[in-house]
Amino acid sequence: MTSKIHNSILILSLILFASCRTQKPTPRPTSPETVDFPTANIPLPAMDFNFILPETPELTMSHSPRKDITEALTPHDKSQIAVKDPKLFKENNTEIINLSLIPSGEYAFPLPNGNVISPYGGRRRHHSGVDIKTCANDTIVSAFDGIVRMAKPFAAYGNVIIVRHYNGLETIYSHNSKNLVKPGDRVLAGQPIALTGQTGRATTEHLHFETRINGVHFNPNIIFNMAKRELRSKCLVCTQKGNNVIVKSVDLLPHQKKGSYVPASPDKWVYNE
Repeated sequence: MTSKIHNSILILSLILFASCRTQKPTPRPTSPETVDFPTANIPLPAMDFNFILPETPELTMSHSPRKDITEALTPHDKSQIAVKDPKLFKENNTEIINLSLIPSGEYAFPLPNGNVISPYGGRRRHHSGVDIKTCANDTIVSAFDGIVRMAKPFAAYGNVIIVRHYNGLETIYSHNSKNLVKPGDRVLAGQPIALTGQTGRATTEHLHFETRINGVHFNPNIIFNMAKRELRSKCLVCTQKGNNVIVKSVDLLPHQKKGSYVPASPDKWVYNE
């Protein structure tokens, strides 16, 4: 009887021990760990990352097309008004001058703030330029970049300056009280070249302004809007016929409207549709 009691106690002890072994203890709650960050700024390593960036593109200057003009001046070039340039009309009888390709910094109205007092042709019908007036001894500037071909007193022109430009044109400035440049000087658009005056055959102080190509004058109003003192955005088709040159102002070149073209003969164009 006693042995049975001992056996029962032993079995109960084993059962209790086994249940204690399988029961997982409940974990105690723990407080979250804190991290102390440094208060001082940590310097980053010195490194140039520009090698991974694209290069900055360089801005290019815009320039108008330049023609091959004669810059070596002869005594005849320096002393006469109407002079031909042997390099113009050398390949064919037509020269194209696209005014719309001339940037704003490469042209200037010859007498800023001036007003036209006598147009091309005028009442005499033989006026070879336009008369522009402001006041005596006002500053006259070059209309385009170029080289001074003539600067001297000349008959009814009085003190006159002629500039041969790299676009193929020549401009004339006369009746000047004083010339500021001499033959062979290279000038830029807007550069002062003379002062307005009344030399030669003139009844008041003003600028007589002419535009010419190969020695032949044409209406300066084709080049400049005289009322607004602005360069016209046009294309000039200059055709030589004998000793004369016919200048026509068009919005677009003929071949831009009809197709490519080639000069077929001295007096006409042939268009390839």
